[in-house]
Amino acid sequence: MKITPTRERLLASSMICGVALLGLSATQASAQATTATNTGAQVSEIVVTGSRIPQPNLTSVSPLSVVNSQEVKLQGATAIESVLQNLPSVVPEFNQGVDNGATGTATVSLRGLSSKRTLVLVNGYRLMPGDPIVPTPDLNNIPAALVERVEVVTGGASAVYGSDAVAGVVNFILNKDFEGFRVDSTYGFAVHNNDDSAARQNVTNFNRTAAASNQIPLADDELDAKTWDITAIIGTNAPDGKGNITAYASYRRIEPLPQSRRDAGACGISTSSPTGDNVYDTHICQGSSNSAFGHFATLHGGATGGPATLADNPNGTNTFVPFTGALAFNFGPFNYYQQDDERYTAGYFAHYEVTPQVDVYSDLMFADDRQRTQAAGSGLFTNSGPVYQISCNNPFMSASQAAALCGAQTTGLTAPLTIGYRFSALPRLTDIQHTAYSISLGARGKLSDDWTYDLHAQYGDTLYQQTLTGDVSIRKLNQALNAVAGPNGPVCVNATGGCVPINIFTALDSSLTPAALSFVEDAGFKRGSVSERIVSFNVTGDLAKYLKSPWANDGVGVNLGTEYRSERLSLEVSSNYGTGDLSGSGGANPPGSGGFDVYELFGEARVPLVQDMPFIQDLSLELGYRFADYSSSGTADAYKISGDWSITPDIRLRGGFNRAVRAPNITELFTPQTVGLGSFNDPCAGTRPAANCARTFTNAALAAQFLGNVPTCAAAQCSQLLGGNPNLKPEEADTYTVGFVTTPRFLPGFNASVDYFNIKITNPIVPGIGGALILSQCLTANQFCSSIHRDPTNGSLFGITTANGYVINTEVNSGSIKTSGVDFTANYRYNLGDWGGLAFQYLGTYTQHFITEPVAGLGSYDCAGFYGVVCGEPVPKYKSQARVTWTTPWQSLQVSANWRYLGSVKLDLNQSNDPFLAAFGPGVTDPADAKISAFSYFDLAATYRIKDTTFRVGVNNVFDKNPPIVDANTLGIAGTASFGNGNTFPGVYDAIGRTVFVGLTADF
Repeated sequence: MKITPTRERLLASSMICGVALLGLSATQASAQATTATNTGAQVSEIVVTGSRIPQPNLTSVSPLSVVNSQEVKLQGATAIESVLQNLPSVVPEFNQGVDNGATGTATVSLRGLSSKRTLVLVNGYRLMPGDPIVPTPDLNNIPAALVERVEVVTGGASAVYGSDAVAGVVNFILNKDFEGFRVDSTYGFAVHNNDDSAARQNVTNFNRTAAASNQIPLADDELDAKTWDITAIIGTNAPDGKGNITAYASYRRIEPLPQSRRDAGACGISTSSPTGDNVYDTHICQGSSNSAFGHFATLHGGATGGPATLADNPNGTNTFVPFTGALAFNFGPFNYYQQDDERYTAGYFAHYEVTPQVDVYSDLMFADDRQRTQAAGSGLFTNSGPVYQISCNNPFMSASQAAALCGAQTTGLTAPLTIGYRFSALPRLTDIQHTAYSISLGARGKLSDDWTYDLHAQYGDTLYQQTLTGDVSIRKLNQALNAVAGPNGPVCVNATGGCVPINIFTALDSSLTPAALSFVEDAGFKRGSVSERIVSFNVTGDLAKYLKSPWANDGVGVNLGTEYRSERLSLEVSSNYGTGDLSGSGGANPPGSGGFDVYELFGEARVPLVQDMPFIQDLSLELGYRFADYSSSGTADAYKISGDWSITPDIRLRGGFNRAVRAPNITELFTPQTVGLGSFNDPCAGTRPAANCARTFTNAALAAQFLGNVPTCAAAQCSQLLGGNPNLKPEEADTYTVGFVTTPRFLPGFNASVDYFNIKITNPIVPGIGGALILSQCLTANQFCSSIHRDPTNGSLFGITTANGYVINTEVNSGSIKTSGVDFTANYRYNLGDWGGLAFQYLGTYTQHFITEPVAGLGSYDCAGFYGVVCGEPVPKYKSQARVTWTTPWQSLQVSANWRYLGSVKLDLNQSNDPFLAAFGPGVTDPADAKISAFSYFDLAATYRIKDTTFRVGVNNVFDKNPPIVDANTLGIAGTASFGNGNTFPGVYDAIGRTVFVGLTADF
């Protein structure tokens, strides 16, 4: 949305509305709502998100929600994404609860269609990409204390704003006309009782059989997860009242919360089938087979005459024992439910009206955000990379161990092994830093009484640095494992680089000498930048003198413009990162660079057809068109036609059609192809492979050799070939909306709206069709089998290079995505006389369908009301938020209560009619995770003003409700980012527990 000379009037009118609504969090923007709540305010021209054309009242043809600053404060938010996540139309994505795979960014996804399909604006202008790996806007750049309101338009808006506005637009309106000096600060912490009896029983059951050194401690009640931020704002008006400059600086600190401090994350949860009938009905603590006791899988006879899986004896002797689940490594306590984060922001907003024809403005925003994540220790991961060749006369092995691995003939031989061995003393730490700045310059003003213009230029750049420490080098591990006896003790066969032999054949920590750990330990880095340049010019005109319907009072309004945008990306990596030599990095991460340019023309018109006639108070149309020419993917067209009909002052009908487009972003186009990990299992691994698994091998001989003994993928993460595709085309989305707004005169202070939405994306750009789907379709329909490449040495789908096993899963235009449902809003303000006043607000979204067709003609699945191995994050059919605020007779005191509701969801794995779940084997069901019941959270907050200082205090999740616990294998969508963590979904449910906050806003 481009800023016009009327923006200041919109800001003023919206603040008046916000005060009149007594702090309601989100209202439907409508003419009727304004009339009902804004007493005496005369608004002549208003611009709302979704259109650039000023309107005579606060109406929106598209469904529009507004979150005001009062709601931000009532939630005690230090991270703005946490407020948006409570909106029923928003689905959580990257946030403070994402650990494994965290990008260090915070993003917003409307309708669950991904942040890459949600356009983010700041004061009406596009927010630059926040990360070169995931080039979507980073909400960490936005200081919560400066947010006046957030306008959220759901549905396509590409005709107005351009690419990315497929699911809608989120427009952050920041305070840029402040006068005075203000300090705003919030401090929060969690007060949680660890009383989840089922989770604690899982730990107790595990400890009964676990070795003494592998016991899991139970968490105590905790006061933790501290957050704190402080913002200073200073502003002054020009002496002649024609301008203002507002500057700000803020600091935010978020302390980490290890999963070990919550019952839900005490251990990695899996489901077991005690009877072996594929009915998985029992939750158990089951860690990783990459264990501190070792996990040695022989690939030939050894002493047993066949493959065997062995581990170091827990008693510390140089002997092997059979590997069992009791020796598994508990990785849960090392990961975080809340990431360690530190952020600085600063900037200014300035404008000055030189003449009525020239109002110059300039904005600067700077942010430096540093996030630190932690994962369990690195080591040798089962099936990761080439098979390890262990010398059969390795001096660290006892005779019995050598015989177990090599058989009777040991001298001079090597044994091929897959090894899982965890260096628990080396936790992997990832330090992610984003330094972003954006500057804009522009001028706007009047061309005549009927025409205005806006000339705008902006440049933004995000510098990125990711450093991984505590990992180990695969090359050095192979070198250190190839040890022989020397005159003064064991030595490396290849002593280059100061090689120190490593002993992984006893379970005692002392066997891993500091010198050996120091040799194999390694660090890597990624660094780069993503930049954006925009130049735009648009004019807005009132054609009442020239073009007006004979039945209307107002003339046609138009907006015409052009825009140029350029995006560039560059990424470099350390050599060990680039080649995949780091054991815990998930494969090779090569460097890359690329960019594109786009030239656009756009136009918009608002056409009043009939006004002030019986049963037609106002009947208007909105039309829009945008043409874009991309250097990378060709041309694209977006358009819209919408209308609204105010029958009487009590009721208004609205509806429309939007054709939106999204061109492929930089990473989708130019990311180098490489082997990485995906959240899917191999149904052909283990001793009970699924039917038709021979199809997944390139020839029958390999199938006969390996089937029944194919190694499983480590941590349920098989390998896939990932990367960009320069041949991608823009995706298209059609959005239909129809609804009504009512403000009945017989019930003063009440307004409500109901809107139906239907969005279908054709040929969406997806990061492959998913490893689980490729495997499933190969087994059931003999399709995509050529995309499956098994390791020629063991048949697995696990490795770090194309020489190992993987599934081809690169970016592609494929299939369709469709979602439909109904949005509900209601607001009511009631005067209690001497007892003050009450304000009620309700927001709800019913998701009728969320249908994905990965490949045209191969069937689809509907995730509305489901979660799991295909659907990923829960998609409740109904979500809502309801707030009631009491303005007490003591005008300085307000008390507010909030109810957040999430409907129940079922596990998709248990749906026998889903064609995309066949890869998990015939008859597989999971009663233990069959359903996540409906959740209700209750929050309380109060504010009290003393002179120029407002104090606030609140409690979120008052009853300290524990999150649902599910099998960790249901947490991710196959082939895409997993937003589950710690046996639950922290973005959807409150994994931290009860939180308390206190804050103040002081004006000087």
